[in-house]
Amino acid sequence: MMEMNSCVVGLQYLPSVEYFAHWLHHRTLILEKHEHYQKRTWRNKTAILGPQDALILSIPLQKGKNQDLPISDVKISYDEPWSRVHMHSIQTTYGKTAFFNEIESDIEGIFKNNHQFLWDLNMQFIELFISFLLGEWNMVLTQFYEVSFPASDIDLRKGVPAGLSSLSIESLPVYEQVHRFSNSHLPNLSILDALCHLGPGTFDYLKRYAHELYK
Repeated sequence: MMEMNSCVVGLQYLPSVEYFAHWLHHRTLILEKHEHYQKRTWRNKTAILGPQDALILSIPLQKGKNQDLPISDVKISYDEPWSRVHMHSIQTTYGKTAFFNEIESDIEGIFKNNHQFLWDLNMQFIELFISFLLGEWNMVLTQFYEVSFPASDIDLRKGVPAGLSSLSIESLPVYEQVHRFSNSHLPNLSILDALCHLGPGTFDYLKRYAHELYK
C-alpha cells in the first residue's frame, strides 16, 4: 500500500511542466513500472513551442502489439531518423533562448545513444532534467501493478498532457517565450521549454504552478 497522498504517474517523454509541478507538490513521484503500454498517454510524445500552436513530437515504436507489452519492453523504431528530426526541432525552437546552450549537448547526447527501449530513453531524460532543477526530486518505482489507488492518492497514469493546462487563464503563471512576442503564452509545454527560458528560475516557476494546481 502506498503512503497517503501519493502521486503515481507513467514515465513520459520529455514530460510537461504540470508533470513536474505535481512531482514538486508531492515531493516523491511514484513511477508505474508494471503497467502495459497504453496508446494516447504521452509515454512517447511531448509538446514544445510552436509559432502558432504547440508542436507535438512523437517517438515511433516498433510495429507489433505494443498495447499488450509491459512498458519496460516497448521498443523504439529507428526506421526513420526521428531523433535527428526531434533534435533539429528543439534547436530551431530554443536555440536563441537564454539557457539552451547549457543543456543542448546533454540532450543531443541522449538522442545519439539510440536507446532500444522507450523506458530507458524516458528515464535518462527525466534524470537529466532534475539535474538542472533545484531541490530534491525523489522517485520510487512500483513493485507491482495496482488497478486502483485510494481516493486520497493522485492517479495520473492516464497521462499528464502537454500543450494544454489544467489551470484557468487567470491563474496560469506565465513567462515570455521566444517567437511569441505578439502572441499569448503557450502553457504547459515540455519542462524543456521552461528550462530553456528560465534556467535556475524554473524551480520557482514550478512552485507557483504547483500552488495554483493544489489551491
